[in-house]
Amino acid sequence: MEEKKIAVIGVDHGYGNIKTANTVMPTGIVKYDSEPAFSGNILEYGEKYYRIGEGHKDFIPDKSTDDDFYLLTLMAVARELNIRGISQADVHLAVGLPLTWVRAQRQSFKAYLMRNEQVVFHYNKKKYEVRFVGCSVYPQGYPAILNHAESIKNVSLLADIGNGTMNTLYMINGKPQQGKMFTEKFGTYQCTLAVREAFMQKTQREINDAIIDEVLITGTANIAPADLKIIKIVAAE
Repeated sequence: MEEKKIAVIGVDHGYGNIKTANTVMPTGIVKYDSEPAFSGNILEYGEKYYRIGEGHKDFIPDKSTDDDFYLLTLMAVARELNIRGISQADVHLAVGLPLTWVRAQRQSFKAYLMRNEQVVFHYNKKKYEVRFVGCSVYPQGYPAILNHAESIKNVSLLADIGNGTMNTLYMINGKPQQGKMFTEKFGTYQCTLAVREAFMQKTQREINDAIIDEVLITGTANIAPADLKIIKIVAAE
């Protein structure tokens, strides 16, 4: 009998976006007790429905506090398996945690993601049957440069700037300095919050985060020039 191959799937559990090698989805999730009126990005699990990519995931220092990141992981796995043209698989997860959280949270986060060995769920009405056979937890950002760390000379700084946190790690001749790594709650969403507050103070109007994001990404949006100016000034600061 041919041995079944294990699908290794990397998942980046960001506060702004959840990523895999081939997919990106905003880290938002809204639960429904019955099937939503509009289709698209719907996870069915445990007799509940979840729309992925809707809303915004607030910052929490322990990602295993609620079920959201577990459900988002199922979605991420489904999207990767769909790209590979399969719906049944033995899966080994490869995930990361902020640099200064890894030692304290590695085992609990692994247990959180591996809570169910066999999982059956639907994503966008397609059935998936997954057996989780392992989970590796790495320091966030560091695996991206691991294969060529030896070529990095002198003092270097690895910076992983996410939506909710910023992780920095000093390296000397490619070797990480464990005593000089930092996790700050200062991701790009702090810029969004600052823009929103400044916009309210100057105009007495609210502005949607999606518009702010569009300006941060593209430099412009289909809004009044005066409104665009406010956003760009605060973003530059």
